[in-house]
Amino acid sequence: MHLLSRWYVQVFLIIIAVIAVYAQTVDVPFYLDDFSSIQENPVIYQWKGTLAELWNFSALRILGYYTFALNFQTHQFELFGYHLVNITIHALAGVAVFAFVRSLMQTPTMRHHLSEQSILWLPILVALLFVLHPLQTQAVTYIVQRLASLAALFYIAALACYLQTRLATTVTKRTIWLIACLILCVCAFFTKQNTATLPLAFLLLELLCFPLHIKRLKIAAGVMVLGLIAGAVLITIILGYNPFSLEAMQALTQETQEISRLIYLATQFSVLWAYIGLFFFPVGQHIDYFYPLATSFWNGQVLFALAGHLMVIGFALSQVRRLPLLVLGILFYYLAHLVESSVIPITDVVFEHRTYLPNLGLCLLSGWFLLEVVFQWFDQRHTVILISIILITLGITTWQRNQLWRDPIALWQDNTTKSPKKERGWVILGKHLIQANRPTEGLQALQNSVTRITNSDGTQSVRITVETMLNMVVAHRMLKQYDQANNLINQALSSPSLRPFDRAKFLVNQGNIFYEQHLYAETEAAYRQAIEYYPEGLTARANLASILAATGREAEAIKIYEEILKIDPNNAIVLENLKTIQSEQYSSVGTTK
Repeated sequence: MHLLSRWYVQVFLIIIAVIAVYAQTVDVPFYLDDFSSIQENPVIYQWKGTLAELWNFSALRILGYYTFALNFQTHQFELFGYHLVNITIHALAGVAVFAFVRSLMQTPTMRHHLSEQSILWLPILVALLFVLHPLQTQAVTYIVQRLASLAALFYIAALACYLQTRLATTVTKRTIWLIACLILCVCAFFTKQNTATLPLAFLLLELLCFPLHIKRLKIAAGVMVLGLIAGAVLITIILGYNPFSLEAMQALTQETQEISRLIYLATQFSVLWAYIGLFFFPVGQHIDYFYPLATSFWNGQVLFALAGHLMVIGFALSQVRRLPLLVLGILFYYLAHLVESSVIPITDVVFEHRTYLPNLGLCLLSGWFLLEVVFQWFDQRHTVILISIILITLGITTWQRNQLWRDPIALWQDNTTKSPKKERGWVILGKHLIQANRPTEGLQALQNSVTRITNSDGTQSVRITVETMLNMVVAHRMLKQYDQANNLINQALSSPSLRPFDRAKFLVNQGNIFYEQHLYAETEAAYRQAIEYYPEGLTARANLASILAATGREAEAIKIYEEILKIDPNNAIVLENLKTIQSEQYSSVGTTK
C-alpha cells in the first residue's frame, strides 16, 4: 500500500489500465462520421500542411482536425496510427483527471471535509473509474470522437492548472500555472464547442474549494462572465456573423432547425437520466440509439424527469457546507452537459461520446461514496475488495464492448436488435453485409430502413435515403440484377437536390455495371462524369485508370495511378493494378462504391 500511494506508481497504473482494455482496438474499422470527416474528406487527404485549409473547413474544431491531418500525413488510412493517438489521448485524460483530483485534495475546503483515506486514494480511484468505464468507449474507439476525448483532456487539465494557480505560494509559480491554464483553455475552445462552459467550471471550483471572500468572489465572477461573453463574440466572428445580431445568436446556438429548442430541452431531461442509468448500470449500450422526441414540454414523463433533476440539484445545493465534493460531482455533471443537452438542438439527441467529460462528475461522486460512505460500513480490507471488484468488472465490460467494435456486422446487428426503429442502423448493417459478400442479407437489412408514408389522400409512398439507395445499387450489381440497379441509379440522378459527392458515387457504380456488361465506352464516360462532379474522389479516378488500362491506354492509366498513390500510397488495389499494368496483365475495374 505504501508503494501504491506513490503518485508516479498511480500514474503508471492508469496508463497500464488503459492499455489493458483498449490495446485490441487498434484494428477497429472506420464508422459513421469517420468516413465523411477523415477517409472521404479531401481537406485531410489533400492537406498541404497549412492551418488555413483546416481553419476554413472547421475553425472551431481545428485542433482535432489538425491531429487527423497529421495522422494521414504519417500513415495515410492505416487504422493503427489513428487508434494509437486516441488511446494515448484517453490515457492522458486519465492522468489529467488524476492531477485534477489530486489538486482538489489540496484545496482548503476539501482538506477540511474529507478523510485521510480520501485525500490519499481518491485521485487514483476517480482516474481509474474514468478510464475503465465502458461508457467512455465511444469517445475512444470511434476514431472521429477523438474530438470529445481531446476536448475533455484540455478541459480537465485546465481545471487542474486553475487549482494550482490558486494554490501557488509564489508569484512565479502562479504566473506559470496561469499561463498553462489559459493555453489549455484556448486549446479546448478550438477542439470542441462543449468546452464553452470552462469559465463556469472555474467559478464552481472557486465557490466550492476555497473560503468565500466577497471581494474575491466578485472579481472571479466578473472575470468568468467576461470570459463567456468574449468566447461567444469570438465564435460568432469566426463563423462570419455580426456578434451582436440575432442571426449570430441563432447560428451559434442551433445545429438543426428541425427540432425546436423547447422540444429538444424536454427530450434531454429524459436523455440525461438514460445517460446516468448507463453510468451506474452499463447494460444495453449501442452505437446509435433510437430515442423519440418529446411530444410536448408539458408531457407527464418530461415533467417527471425534470422534477427528478431539480431534486438532485436541490439536494446538492443543500449540502454545500457539509459535503462539498458530492456537490461538485453533481453540479459538474450538469454543467458539462449544458451545451449539448439543453436548448441547443442537435440532430442526434443521444450519443454516448457526449458523456465523456460529464462522467468525471459521476466518477467524483462514486469515488466519494466508496471512500467516505462505504468505508464507514466496512473495514479497510472489505472496502478494498469491493473497489477492486468494481474496477475489474468495469475493465472486463469495456474490453468486451471494444471486442464488439472490432466486428462491424456484429456491432450493427447488436444495434438493430436494441434499436430496431433506428433507420441508420439497418442501412449500415446492410452496407457491411454487402461488403462481406452477403448481398441478399444486405438487401433484407436495407429494406428495414425504408420508411413507408401514408399521404394525405390515403395513398402509400416510400422514402428511401440516398445511402440506402446507393447500397441497394451495389447489392443488385453483385447479384447481376442490372436492371434493378440501373433503375435506382437513374432515379437518384434525376433528383436535382442530389449532392455532387453522392452523384459521383452513383455514377461510379453505374460505370461498374457498364464494365461488367462489357460496355467500355459507357464505363469510361460514367467515370469521367463522376470525376467532373467530385474531382477529389479517389475511387472514380482509380476505376478510370483501370478501364484505360483495359482498353490499351497504359500510359494514361499509369499517370492516374501514380497521382492516386501520391495521396494514398498504401492503397493496395491501386498498387496491385499498377504492378499488373507493368507486367502487361490488366486487373478488373474496382468495385468500391
